[in-house]
Amino acid sequence: MFKDKNWKLLTGLLVGGLMLVAIACSSDDADDSSSASAPAPTAAAAAPAATAAPAPTKAPAKDDDHDHEDGEMIHAPDPTTPAGVAVIATNGVINDENGLNSAQSGDNLKNVGLTETLFARAEDDSTVMWLAESFEIADDLSSATVKIKSGVSWQDHHGDFGNVTAEDVAWSMNNANSATNPESIHGQAGDFAGLWGEWTAVDDSTVTFEFTNYDSTWKDDYANASGQAFSVFSKKAYDEKGEDFVRDNIIGSGVYQVDEWISGESYTMKARPNHHMFSAKTDTIKIVGVKEPTTRAALLRTGEVDMAHLEPKDAAKFDMDEFTQTSTSAAVQLGVFFSGNLWEDTYAGGELKGQPLPTKATFVHDLAWIGTTGERASNHDKNADDGVSDADQAKAVRRAMAMAIDRDLVNEQLLSGLGSPVHVEYFSASHPNWDSKYEYPYDPDAAIALIKAQDADWVTGSGDKSGVLGDHAFEASVYAGPELGGGASITGEVADAVAGFWSDIGISTFSLKFSYQTFRPTVVGRSNTHPWITSCDKGRESNPWHFPKGLVQTSLTRGGFSCGFESPVILDLYNKMAKAPDSAAATDAANEYLAYVYDQSLQPGVVAVPDAYYFNNKKIKSAKMDKAAAASINSLWNLELQ
Repeated sequence: MFKDKNWKLLTGLLVGGLMLVAIACSSDDADDSSSASAPAPTAAAAAPAATAAPAPTKAPAKDDDHDHEDGEMIHAPDPTTPAGVAVIATNGVINDENGLNSAQSGDNLKNVGLTETLFARAEDDSTVMWLAESFEIADDLSSATVKIKSGVSWQDHHGDFGNVTAEDVAWSMNNANSATNPESIHGQAGDFAGLWGEWTAVDDSTVTFEFTNYDSTWKDDYANASGQAFSVFSKKAYDEKGEDFVRDNIIGSGVYQVDEWISGESYTMKARPNHHMFSAKTDTIKIVGVKEPTTRAALLRTGEVDMAHLEPKDAAKFDMDEFTQTSTSAAVQLGVFFSGNLWEDTYAGGELKGQPLPTKATFVHDLAWIGTTGERASNHDKNADDGVSDADQAKAVRRAMAMAIDRDLVNEQLLSGLGSPVHVEYFSASHPNWDSKYEYPYDPDAAIALIKAQDADWVTGSGDKSGVLGDHAFEASVYAGPELGGGASITGEVADAVAGFWSDIGISTFSLKFSYQTFRPTVVGRSNTHPWITSCDKGRESNPWHFPKGLVQTSLTRGGFSCGFESPVILDLYNKMAKAPDSAAATDAANEYLAYVYDQSLQPGVVAVPDAYYFNNKKIKSAKMDKAAAASINSLWNLELQ
């Protein structure tokens, strides 16, 4: 069976499209609140319930709707943008101007040049000092001290706030960290809480803090422009102007400052003279938010923008002799994360360390892909007549669902072959350390057989028992996460494809594309049971192999972001990676982590999506970006016009 591969992928797209209509949610609500490509959204939309049955699994043959109408390559137009101004179309919504970490100020501000953080990443992965001048870690790894560079001035378009001090740095982190500010909704509030406690300014140039859980990459990720860092904002502006003012106005120390901000549309940046680190090559840059990928491509094709983020299927139509690709080398790994598998029983850190975790809402119903533990598992296991535990049965179902996905076909049909298959999230199959034994074969027949070999004591929902699974049929939903523009982007198409592949093996599957702001509280609160398509924290091809993985898959980040599952095994392996004395030891622990999550099928990958921008050579001479693990655009001070 399953002879026509193209039909199977198109089935997924039809299923997802019809499910989206049935759910009656606008995909325009699917914002990327944690990505560096757009400022974080501030409003949430309600998520209506899905009510319709999945679409039929037959589909027409592949169409060519995305081909350029004359079949020829797209040539560079004469620019229509203002002289001396670079206009860039990014893949997101331009939300309100926001200069307060706790109010979810955009992660990308430090990347485009409006704000700064402590460190940056060199081409050879070494650490570059930015606002930090030096750092020192205690011999017992219990604390760290950071010296802050002196003489760095704040932007002065709203007044004179003096220079950056250690107090500004400490306040900025404490404002973002959910351990020190429980009301913070910063994108990494939970990550910070799992790493350290309060930061203290000892004097004007010295910050100290104690590690809650030491992570050897703290300076390379959580305080680094390459990773998931915080922006340093002016505490003096906060104290003198008030919280409402800084919530609506960005006061940073970057080489650019805000000239105009139009919420929902665009923002314009002007270069500052005499910056302590950079000299901007272009005085004025305008960032336009355009969520629809084909619209971004059309704007670049007509010369209405000078640079645009393009999806691979669109980029393939542009003449690369007349356009140039630039990127941070951070291809986004999209994979399936099986939320609801909460296997820790006590808090791993913080003030509640060792105390029992709250009742696990995800165990209330016996869902096929969720392996229960504790008393609930005992109840579920009593229903099984084959002696197989609920956890083992769920593991088998997750593996079957991973085997049902044709990764090569997704890459060919959705990315024009420009991406690469991903088998286990956080690990690149092109890395020298990769071992093919960790690849999930595409084998829908074996997937069906594996599910039918289990004792079907799970909740079936509206599963179609007349299909290939018979009495083993069940219902599932797959949510399109916020990456690359959310449900309206390639992320939504991958979710549709996965829904189609699962429907092909008899799982009645819904594709969900409502607002991430509505979805996020369910992973923060550990109540989500939907598998979801995401890169979940570390899913970038450019992440070093030895980087600690799994922090957001443990109770260490309770109160903040999570992939939706927790495991005591992952907790131990994360600590081994984070506290490794060198990269070799960290690599060994990373390999153990890879073996475990592959065996448990907790995060099977799908595809790595090139996360690149393309510029018109008639307007832009160069726009070199720096390598980054968690940013799709950066270093705009390098952009030079013709």
